[in-house]
Amino acid sequence: MLQLSKTDFLQFSHCAKSLWLLKHKPALYEHGIFSDYLQKIVTEGYEIEAYLEAHLSLQSDADKYSYQTVFNTKEGLFAKADCTRKNEDGTINIYEVKSSTSVQMSGKKNQVKDATFQKIVAEGAGFKVKKIFIVHLNGQYVRDGAIDADQLLTFSDVTAEVDKLISDTRSEIDAALLLLESASIDESSCSCLALTKINHCDVFDYFNPTIPKHSIYNLPRMSKKKLFNFVATERFGLDEIALDEVTEKQAPVLRAAHLKAPVIDHEIISTWFSRVEYPIYFVDYETYASAAPIIDGARPHSPIPFQYSLHIKMSPDDEWLEHVEYLAEKATMPIELIEHMQKHIGDAGSVVSWHAAFENTQNKNMALMYPEKQKFLQGLIDRTMDLEDPFKEGYVDIQFQGSTSIKKVLPALVPELDYSGMKVASGTDAMEAWHRLVGLPDGPAKDELKASMLEYCKLDTLAMVRIFNFLEELNNRS
Repeated sequence: MLQLSKTDFLQFSHCAKSLWLLKHKPALYEHGIFSDYLQKIVTEGYEIEAYLEAHLSLQSDADKYSYQTVFNTKEGLFAKADCTRKNEDGTINIYEVKSSTSVQMSGKKNQVKDATFQKIVAEGAGFKVKKIFIVHLNGQYVRDGAIDADQLLTFSDVTAEVDKLISDTRSEIDAALLLLESASIDESSCSCLALTKINHCDVFDYFNPTIPKHSIYNLPRMSKKKLFNFVATERFGLDEIALDEVTEKQAPVLRAAHLKAPVIDHEIISTWFSRVEYPIYFVDYETYASAAPIIDGARPHSPIPFQYSLHIKMSPDDEWLEHVEYLAEKATMPIELIEHMQKHIGDAGSVVSWHAAFENTQNKNMALMYPEKQKFLQGLIDRTMDLEDPFKEGYVDIQFQGSTSIKKVLPALVPELDYSGMKVASGTDAMEAWHRLVGLPDGPAKDELKASMLEYCKLDTLAMVRIFNFLEELNNRS
């Protein structure tokens, strides 16, 4: 008999066939984004569970609480409650720990449905559940010294919401158990066909091998209705879609696919460059955010800049660019980072970032932290130009796969620059690396990690420089 855990059930709810493949043909299952998402939930949950246990251990009824209580049923259901309380009337309360700052009730993050699964399994194992609580974070909590678990945690009673989902969830559990009992299934497609690309299961390509490389899933901002219509008529290749069937924002991507060449709007590119002022400061931040803040003054999940890279281009003909970098080696708020930038970013000239809303959000937040730095940070905001903007409609290549991410644009325009093989190769990697860095003693291991982090952030701004140069040359030729 195959076991069905809460994590399994979450995967079943997302894509039933992907769960079947994981259980019956694990060697063929390639773990990807969805698996990473599940692991992130688990890792952050462990951290908050420790604070819950510390909090409850100080209560007068501390002896009533148990942790990691396991429930098994004869039909193969398995659940492990983060915390339970044995009540005086013989019932139990279940406490599900979440790292969010509110109770999530929709999509992949339907925490009430998770709790409903827990209740069904607990009662199937012979327990009577009286109350169910989601223990989540207080988003307004600001760390000041040691973590105050009493202020960090919020207990939300979701018993009534859970009871409303019992019947439907029980039916889904039965369907999941029936699927797992099947020795074989139709492996020619999966339900993710009806979902946008970001929501595809890890094994979408396995179940849907005939979907072309450039498909309807590359069209940006795809509505559910439009996607349903394309899937219903089995039109997946972009060569099967007419221009009058897509939105104005999707049209450049579709035209690029039809032409098999970039679609270039020189006016958009020229307008963008008309705002550029030299010297140009190419800036990229790396930030750290955690469920339980590790720095005094921070809130749960609030991003704190800990690193930046800066390339400075003084003039259009400048072939040698000055590079400046900063990396905090201790878990501190970003005042030193700000002051380091003040020394190297002048009062005039454009500040260029990719997806600049992120950098500007950090600038706004830092200005609130340090009012005395508001003039400088607001100046950065006022001068910021987003290098991603021209690639939304000004220069669109199907090689970008419908994305304007720098990780998609760079390989097509500057293939000699490559993130592959780097020990730190993404913002998530940088965040995890910094958490390790601040805990390491001085020595070779710390120096090696620091070098990897600096190399990654430097490549981010160098990539912007090279892409900017590509566009500038194109603009000058038009």
